[in-house]
Amino acid sequence: MTTQPIVESEMTFGPYPEGQCFHVEKSGAYAAIQHGVPMAEFLLLRIENERPPVIFVVEAKSSTPQPITQPNFDDFINEVREKLVNAFSLGWAACLKRHREADTELPDPFKTLDLSQAQVRFVLVIKGHHESWLPPIQDAMAIALRSTVRTWAFNPNSVVAINDVLAEKHGLILSER
Repeated sequence: MTTQPIVESEMTFGPYPEGQCFHVEKSGAYAAIQHGVPMAEFLLLRIENERPPVIFVVEAKSSTPQPITQPNFDDFINEVREKLVNAFSLGWAACLKRHREADTELPDPFKTLDLSQAQVRFVLVIKGHHESWLPPIQDAMAIALRSTVRTWAFNPNSVVAINDVLAEKHGLILSER
């Protein structure tokens, strides 16, 4: 759908090669259902030789509740979980041709993907977050997404919370240097 960078939560994601990114939050398929359906930013398809394809479902945030023991931390985690699961569901439904609007905007590599072999990574990227603060967030997300990961038989390590520095190292965001 896009080879343009995606600017979200003060970070610039991409640009990604043609056919690897489905900007689900800006898609016509999402526009048709968006009322009451929170959505993550985009899906990123990574295909490497001899490995199963991986779809990254990416949600970006500029901050998190601090300290993480606050009551609104659970609300934050539930909001992120809902956005990630909705983006995954809409992406999968688009691949299965359940949304007519997605037919013209879903990149061809997504359309031809063998969904039975694909893995999924649910990724939360938090701008400016200290790396030492990430484990409790990742643990809470893993608990919140456990039923989705188990139901779909994804890798137990499919849930990731990273900061912008780690996202840059993994090629998700552009370097600001």
